[in-house]
Amino acid sequence: MLIENLIKTLVEPLVDHQEDIVVKQFEKDNDGYIIYEVIVNKEDIGRVIGKNGSVIQSVRTICYAAAMKNKMRIRINVDHF
Repeated sequence: MLIENLIKTLVEPLVDHQEDIVVKQFEKDNDGYIIYEVIVNKEDIGRVIGKNGSVIQSVRTICYAAAMKNKMRIRINVDHF
């Protein structure tokens, strides 16, 4: 739950449709990573990804650091609806 809240907190200021943000956690994959799926409004996907993926990479870096502190291994994917 900690990582989900962190992701949502980092993504909210980036988008126009904050009410459409959904962060889902999935079970560990075969490599032992917990997968987080961030779903935003179609109009906001570019803002979340950023030029050459720079914004989402920054979000991932912060979340990976928080996860490592809690001895977790995570992956973050972004999609729209």
